[in-house]
Order: sequence, then structure tokens, then C-alpha cells
Amino acid sequence: MFIALRMAGIAGQEKLSGIFRYLGDSPAWDVTLVRTAAELTAARVCAALRDGCDGFVFSLPNAARASAPLAESDVPLVVLDVHDAALVARTRNVVFIRNSGRAIGEAAANHLLSLGICRSYACVDNPSVREWSAERLQTFRDLLRANGLWCHDIGALVELTRLPRPVGVFAANDDRGYEVVEFCRAHRLRVPEDVAVLGTNNDTLICENCHPRLSSVQPDFEQEGYLAAQALDDMMSRRAPASPRLFVGVKTIVRRESTSVVSPAGKLVQKALAYIRKNALRGFAVDDVARHVKVSRRLLDLRFRQLQGTSIGETVVSLRLEEAKRLLRTTHEKLDAIAERCGYTNSNALKNIFKKRFNLSMRDFRRLTLAEDGTAA
Repeated sequence: MFIALRMAGIAGQEKLSGIFRYLGDSPAWDVTLVRTAAELTAARVCAALRDGCDGFVFSLPNAARASAPLAESDVPLVVLDVHDAALVARTRNVVFIRNSGRAIGEAAANHLLSLGICRSYACVDNPSVREWSAERLQTFRDLLRANGLWCHDIGALVELTRLPRPVGVFAANDDRGYEVVEFCRAHRLRVPEDVAVLGTNNDTLICENCHPRLSSVQPDFEQEGYLAAQALDDMMSRRAPASPRLFVGVKTIVRRESTSVVSPAGKLVQKALAYIRKNALRGFAVDDVARHVKVSRRLLDLRFRQLQGTSIGETVVSLRLEEAKRLLRTTHEKLDAIAERCGYTNSNALKNIFKKRFNLSMRDFRRLTLAEDGTAA
């Protein structure tokens, strides 16, 4: 068994741990481990194939030259978190496993939304490795939009200083999260009071040495490694693997000081937001929210506006309008039915609010959306 696995960060170490966990429950395999793209040459791969290597696990970025012999061979192969055009074209004896960008993006959005302190949101890409970060960041943006919120794409970090505070920042990985925290410290932005920062991967060497320490989404890399070894074992034993493509979700979010909300006001708004998002499409009043969080309506209104920069009523309207847009895009329901599903007993109320907010009628929005999708009559 030949394992080509990048070991520079926590992801590779966890994947290898998962592989060894599987091997602990299986007959011993003769394993060759290669840790860098420089070590993995085409000649070395060809030699392993000539020597009768039974299977490969491939998880090294920037190793396209070495992957070419694997793409042309029929040896059992598992590809982990790498998009290699030659390998993607292979159809026999190959399994592709990757962490789910959608699951990561959803976990990040839900965590920052739950803080209850953020007035704006931003995501920070890693421009050198966009192939795996694009889906997680897009999912993050989409979930915020579904909650009536906008996400700012940060190019230069100085753009953070121009956003309404507190800002909730999702970084594509922990390296970028560390850079955001260091930028904030250099520019006298408090973390998390002014900028709440969430990284990805839970690389403890980075996260634990941030000041303050960095919260992070932890994908289940160890499970990826376990599934890789299992799939390879199946193929080497001439059994059909469970699936040619597997996606592994999030193990947990490790909460540290960079997203810790310690103020009573923050916790109060957290609780109110959770209630609002759960009940926005039903008929309820602001007084119901106040009763749920056990404070006066006046105090709730004050704290909500202080931390969210808007009112509870406007937040409810934004959530309902986003749901209306979703239903207009994805269903053929009548406008009266959509209004009812969005919490309006009078469809004219929703139509008027929609037209005022988007300068477009609901009917026209549906027509234009269908035309863009190519499904218009």
C-alpha cells in the first residue's frame, strides 16, 4: 500500500491517524508513506506499480506529474481532498473522498449567527488554494442570505475596518484566521468584541497560539482517512466500495476566545435571534420574543438595536422576504399561498413590502428568475 499524504498540517496527520485506525482492525499491510510532492516523482510511482503495489492513497496537492501514471493504471486508488484533472477522468477502481464544503460553510454560518452580536459578516478566502475553499465560502454566503443578511468578500484585510461592527468573519482556513486576528491586533480592533473570527481545520498549533486563541471548524479528517483505508481494502479484495464518491462532514466546532461572547447583552440577543429564526414564518409579536427571553420589550429593543444595528421587526421582515424569494424561485405556488407560508395572512401586505424592498413585483421576480434559469416558457 502506497500513501502519498501531505503531512505539513493537522489535516494530513488526522487522515493518517484514521488510516492507521482502520489498519489496527485489519490484517497488517506493508505501507510506504510519502509526505511531500517533491518526494513523489513519476519515476517513483512507476517503480511502485512495476513492483506490484496493491493500492494507492493519493492526497498531495501540486503533484500532477506524479499522478499521470496513476491515471493511466488500473491499480486500486483512493483520492483524498485533491482535484487532479487526470485522476478525475479515471473511472475504474477509484474512490474520491473529500470533506464537505457545504457542511463546513453551514457550521460556520450557524456558529457566527448564534453569537447574536454581529452587525455585519465577511468571509476571507485563501487565494492560493481556492479549489477546496470555494464551496464552503459560497455555502456560508447562501445561509446568511437565507437569514436576510449580506456577506462581504474581503480582499485586502483593511476592508474589515470599514464594515459595521461587530463583524463576524469566516476564514477559509486557520492560516487566514490567524492573519485576521493579527491584523485586528495591529489596528486596535478588539477580538471578539469588534471582530469575531472563525477559522477552519482546527490546526491546534495555529489556533492555540493566536492572541486571543482562534475558534475553528473541525472537519472530520480522521474519518476521511478511515474511509480511505476501508475503500482501498474493498477494491484490493475485489469488493465493490460503498460509493465512488464520499463526503465527510464536520466533527465539531472548537470554541475559543475569538468567538466567545461573554457580555449579558450578547447572550440576550443570541437567545432572541434563535427564537426569531425559529418562528419568523409564523405569526408572532415582539412581545412574544421579550417574554421568551424574560426581559422587558424596551430593554430587548434597546440591546437588539445596539448589537444588530436594526430592529426585531426588520429582522423578521428580512427573513420572510428571503423565504418568499426562495419559494418564487423554486416552486410554482400561487402568491397567496406563498404569503401564507411566509407568515402573512394578507397577501397584499407581502406584495407591497416585496415591491418596496426590491423595486420589483413578486410576479416579475419569478418571471425574471425563471428566464435566467432558462426555464421560462
